[in-house]
Amino acid sequence: MLTEERRRRILETLASDQRVVASALAAEFGVSEDTVRRDLRELAEEGLLRRVYGGAVPRTPIAPTYAGRRSESVEAKSAIAATAARFLRAGQVVFFDAGTTARAVATQVPRDLALTVITHSLPVAAVLAEHPTVEVIVLGGRLLKESQAMVGAETVDGYRRIRADLCVLGTASVHPDIGLGAFVHEDAEVKRAMVGAAAEVLVVAAGEKLGTTSPYLIGPLSVVDRLVTDSAAPDAVLQSLTHAGIEIVRG
Repeated sequence: MLTEERRRRILETLASDQRVVASALAAEFGVSEDTVRRDLRELAEEGLLRRVYGGAVPRTPIAPTYAGRRSESVEAKSAIAATAARFLRAGQVVFFDAGTTARAVATQVPRDLALTVITHSLPVAAVLAEHPTVEVIVLGGRLLKESQAMVGAETVDGYRRIRADLCVLGTASVHPDIGLGAFVHEDAEVKRAMVGAAAEVLVVAAGEKLGTTSPYLIGPLSVVDRLVTDSAAPDAVLQSLTHAGIEIVRG
């Protein structure tokens, strides 16, 4: 089998199974594991997958910067936001994550809904500053310019000192086996603190993030109560997430 054909089949298997194992690929192709590992390494260098122990998983395709994400999946984020906002209840204390999808949810909070929102996101705080019945508490920390949000020990401690009814959580990736991921280590630390201090976790993620991975682990799927995604989310991945006990809602 030619190298080009072998790598095409690796990517096809990865797209359908969300994971490939080097030993299984070597047996299937009739080549050595060293050959497969070289294929995986070169595909990873091209940004087409992410290597893990024993094989590879999909890499999330979204931009790592806030400015880049603002222009991506705009219609999907709008649909997700309108659906996610329906799960907000009067009188709740709600954590709002940083990120463009969480900001979109903030824009959809009904004008007559009274909430207390705790956030480390400057864009979320700016949106809700104009809301007549939402009290906004902004946590301090070091400004991570690429996400326009606070990070660091002060931010983490701030979340740990509060008990929220709901956490509206953004994520760079959602993988059935690996869990939730983030691009930046400090961002993942803040998200873990949010999840740990909330009674319920609502993940908002466009379909293109499902079945993919990113470098820093937020937590396993067991931390998620509900996932709101869009109509383009792949059915095979949704089935895997449903089997993991997550309620799936399409916007």
